[in-house]
Amino acid sequence: MTSSNESFDASQYKVLCVDDEPNILSALRRMLSLEGFEVVTAEGGAQALEQLAKQSIDVIISDMQMPHMDGAELLERVTQEWPQTMRLLLTGTSDLTGAVDAINQGAIYRYIAKPWNDDELLSTIKSAIVYGTLVNEHDRLQALTEAQKESLNEMVDTLESRVKERTKDLRDAYVASIKSFSNLLELRRPDLLPHSRRVATLSMKIAKLAGLEEDECQVIFIAGLLHDIGKIGLSDRVLNTKFIELPLADAKVYRTHTTMGEATLRALPDMNEVASIIRSHHEYFNGTGFPDALEGDAIPIGARIVAIAEAFEELQSGDYAKAHSTPADAVRVISSNRGILFCPAMADLFIKALRSA
Repeated sequence: MTSSNESFDASQYKVLCVDDEPNILSALRRMLSLEGFEVVTAEGGAQALEQLAKQSIDVIISDMQMPHMDGAELLERVTQEWPQTMRLLLTGTSDLTGAVDAINQGAIYRYIAKPWNDDELLSTIKSAIVYGTLVNEHDRLQALTEAQKESLNEMVDTLESRVKERTKDLRDAYVASIKSFSNLLELRRPDLLPHSRRVATLSMKIAKLAGLEEDECQVIFIAGLLHDIGKIGLSDRVLNTKFIELPLADAKVYRTHTTMGEATLRALPDMNEVASIIRSHHEYFNGTGFPDALEGDAIPIGARIVAIAEAFEELQSGDYAKAHSTPADAVRVISSNRGILFCPAMADLFIKALRSA
């Protein structure tokens, strides 16, 4: 719809004229038809409502003073039932009070005094159509926007629901993977799983004392639980011999369990951080560890923590040395290697974790 009267195509619009005087209706019909409008007439409010119920009307022009239903009442009904129809009121000079009522009740676009000026009336009708078209388009776009917003909200709700379901599925798969690997450790050598559980529990305590985020603590716990997963690929001879008693060739094979453990977990979703800790949990703070000879803070903090927890457990089990150590002796060995084999800050937190146990 254009706002330019020069390009206004009146034939595209239908006007309903309502008046109880036939000569008024005849004059309106003649003027509007000559201009090109499609014209419908009604001799009162009841007939006008019937016409509106049957067809789409762009503009209604109603006289104010009519029997049974005056123009104010009629236009109020039109506003309620056909708000997209623009409303004009014809009124005599004595009907100004009624015109005000019509403006307030019927939300008319404009009232026109009788006798009217043809050019003025035609211009008013055209401007009413232009205005009505803009308002209706605005309402349509607003309704469309609201519908799209509602649709978008539904999509967001659906997406959030699917994400939650997917997250739960991934979490379940993640937990199932951890349980499966834990079972493999136990099948390979029964004492590996309880050892790994103790390492995981102590590592979690140290991580929490280090002030790490909950997610980081969880990763370190899982790394502690699975730190020996690469050992399932070792031969029985290498697996069942203390590291300190292994010949050089077998010791080199033993050291591959860190990289084998990493490779095993890298293929799984969300296991990269765990895999990195497992690769580096035999690195020493002074750079003499394996497999990458990392030094100091270059070693992932999770690996620095697991290294201490594992050493504490292996000293007591006798895997770290020829003889079993008491917990107190194991603490002394770790403390004496503070800043050499083990991260000094994590070693201090390890002592604190034991005291708070």
